[in-house]
Amino acid sequence: MNDFKISQSALRDFYNPEVCRIKWEEMYVNGYRSQPTTAMLDGLVFEQNVIGLSRGGEIYEIPKGKTGNTLKRETDLLKLSEDAKQTMKDLDIELIDVQPHWEIGDLVGHPDALVKYKGELAIMDLKYTGVREDESCRWNPFAWADLQHKDFKQALHYSEMYYLTHGVFVPFFYLVFGKSGWCKFILIDYTDKAMTEYRILLNKFRKDLKSFEPKPIKNYSICRKCPVLCDKRTTKPTIETIKL
Repeated sequence: MNDFKISQSALRDFYNPEVCRIKWEEMYVNGYRSQPTTAMLDGLVFEQNVIGLSRGGEIYEIPKGKTGNTLKRETDLLKLSEDAKQTMKDLDIELIDVQPHWEIGDLVGHPDALVKYKGELAIMDLKYTGVREDESCRWNPFAWADLQHKDFKQALHYSEMYYLTHGVFVPFFYLVFGKSGWCKFILIDYTDKAMTEYRILLNKFRKDLKSFEPKPIKNYSICRKCPVLCDKRTTKPTIETIKL
C-alpha cells in the first residue's frame, strides 16, 4: 500500500476495535461505499442545503411519501437548514471554499468548508444530528455533550494538512445543529503537545499499515449489521455454556 492516502476516518477506524479489518480494507483500500443510512442521508441533505454541496458534489434527496408528497421529515430538515444559514450570518461566517479536496504527501482530507470567521480564515465542519443536546458522547460517539470524551482528531488532521500546505495554522471549529433546533459552536483550541501526539500517531499508523492483514472480527453482533457481505462473517451467535 505504498500509494495509500491517509484520511482522518481511515486512521480513526484502523484503531477502532469494533471495526472489522476486512471491512476497513474494503472501505479504505478497495473504495467500497454502502448506501447512506437514514441518519446519514438527513445529514447529507442538510449539508448540501446549508453550504451548497455535499462531499464529491453528489446530490441527495429525502424520499417522498407514497403519493409523492413531501414528508414532514424533509420539511423539518429544510426549515432547520434555513435557520442554520441565518445562524452562520449572525456568527459572521463567510464560505470561501466548499467541500475542497486536499492532498499533500500521503495525507488526504475533505473538510466541509474553508471559511472566514469574523474576517479571519478558519476550517469549519458542519454537523447535523438527531441526538439530544445533553446526550453524552461518553456513551455515544455521535453525541455532543461532555466533550472531554469526544475524539477530535479530525480537527488535528485538517489543521495539520493546512499547515503543511500553507505554513500557517488556522482555527478549526464545529458548527453542530440538532434536529430539535439546538446549536453548538465548538472551537478546537489544540496545543503543540496535541499536534505532536497526532504526528506520532500518523507515524505509528504508517508503520502498522505495513503489517496489516484483513482478518475477520469474528463477532456476530458486529457482523450481522455489516454491509460488506464477506464469506468470513460470523453468522451465528457464540454459544455460552453455564455449568451449575
